[in-house]
Amino acid sequence: MFRKWMAVMGCVLSFGAASLQAQEESVIKHGEMNVSVMTMGAGEHVVIALHGGGGTDRRFFFSGNGGEMGQALAAAGFRVIAPSWAGQAGAGFNEVAALVAHARETGATKISLMGHSRGGELAANYARSQDDGVFNTVIQFASVDDRGLPMTQTKKLFAYNKNDRWAAWQPKAFTQSAEPKVQIELGGRGHPVSDLIKEKADLVEDVVGLLKQ
Repeated sequence: MFRKWMAVMGCVLSFGAASLQAQEESVIKHGEMNVSVMTMGAGEHVVIALHGGGGTDRRFFFSGNGGEMGQALAAAGFRVIAPSWAGQAGAGFNEVAALVAHARETGATKISLMGHSRGGELAANYARSQDDGVFNTVIQFASVDDRGLPMTQTKKLFAYNKNDRWAAWQPKAFTQSAEPKVQIELGGRGHPVSDLIKEKADLVEDVVGLLKQ
């Protein structure tokens, strides 16, 4: 009973700490770029969180559809920076470059990319354009990307519902990717991160655990 009580209290304290950290909306300036962002947390490991298309913006990973992943990662000790970007194939490189530079300039010792749908595709494409080891982890939720990630110094996570038509390319991307890599294929059909969490309640813990490895 004591251990159970301690576990519950730990959970309450963890999310209580998250609630004390404000979600800050701001504009990050880098060169000629002005990137509208939502930021939360203060860790030295920065997670750049990229929304998908369909009208979503920097608030996605802090919302219900995004599984409130931003709050969870901030509570776990990460600094989450989520930009607004066009959400279209071929776009977003300048925004990610600006945020990577900003993260380094503000004390980041590790940088990871996390994206949903088109954001997952952007995370993968940008990671492929950089040297191996630049990013600690690349996380794709229900991504539309169909190419492997060849880097061997970067951890990779592919999480998707196998009946989600938008994520139909993820098995191919996983197979073609180098180790270390993790595949979480779920049995549903929903596309938002919240639908992935409905299928796997501890998905957030999986993400946190991988980032902390």
